[in-house]
Amino acid sequence: MAGSLKAVSIGGGTGQPRLIAALRLMGAHIDSVVAMADDGGSTGLLREREHIVPPGDVRKCLSALAADPAAPLARAFAHRFPYIDDHALGNLLLVALAKESGSFEGAIRTCERLLDCIGRVHPSTLELVSLSGKTNAGEIVHGQANISYGMKTFGEVWLEPADAPANQAAVDAILAADLVVMGPGSLFTSIVPNLLVPGIRQALIDTRATRVFVCPKIDSLGETSGMSVADHVEVLARCGLRHALDAVLVHTGEQPEFVYPYEKRAWEITVARAAAEAAGECAARVVSASAIEAAKGAPFGPIRANEDDLDRIRAIAGRVLIRDFTGTSSSPAVHDAGRLAAALTEVMR
Repeated sequence: MAGSLKAVSIGGGTGQPRLIAALRLMGAHIDSVVAMADDGGSTGLLREREHIVPPGDVRKCLSALAADPAAPLARAFAHRFPYIDDHALGNLLLVALAKESGSFEGAIRTCERLLDCIGRVHPSTLELVSLSGKTNAGEIVHGQANISYGMKTFGEVWLEPADAPANQAAVDAILAADLVVMGPGSLFTSIVPNLLVPGIRQALIDTRATRVFVCPKIDSLGETSGMSVADHVEVLARCGLRHALDAVLVHTGEQPEFVYPYEKRAWEITVARAAAEAAGECAARVVSASAIEAAKGAPFGPIRANEDDLDRIRAIAGRVLIRDFTGTSSSPAVHDAGRLAAALTEVMR
């Protein structure tokens, strides 16, 4: 398949760069479609102050697609400046280029050239959108960061506006692909926001590509607490993909029952901002020790699948591959790129 496989990664957050690493091992031509609902951390501040679509997940994909992801320039994209609101250099560069050129897509293309990227990055929509959701307890929560790090389990999320137009470049990439992979990543805040863009959802239905969902290995910081693999797949089905999933990859292997939130920086910033708002302040620079201790004790654990779950998945996707994606990373959330590439190759064959 090397050199001929056209692959599209769909997601956001920290999971998509891992998928990109796996697709690189397969020798694929890669297009990455990125969710545009992020409003936390550096990305959230720039979005609010510059009135621009969020750059953070785009920046992560650009670094992952760089000709040499370990080169100084690619690593510099992730470099953060604690003394200027913890902004990442890549985020600042994308915003500055977008302002100077008048086009966020143009800013992305410039960065692709700077990094000599082997693929392309496409926002799922170029319209400013916000994410809201309803918890299983019936509470309405606004904002992607509040959903991600709010320590509450969600039943549904939605975009505002609901009819945001899809980025045509993203649609074209999906329609031309041989393989489309969703995940791994947070279900409600990284994957589903792409599907809530009507044009992206329709492209996934219409494409002749093999469509794969890679289920995350652990709960997404509370938002999916207690959900099985089948619960994840059924959420995708409710988003319109009941007849548009060809395979689901499920992790098996030993995992700790509970894990500390693996995006500590984002968690701390979100808690700090919420505390500042509650106190009527403009910003908070530190987060309380008690809040961090509460996070450490939160019940985040592995996402499991029993035989009943597998039957529920097969009713939607038809094919389930259960594999061990454990790698050398210290984080239990991370999928090993080599093992993920091997499983995707198996699906395509």
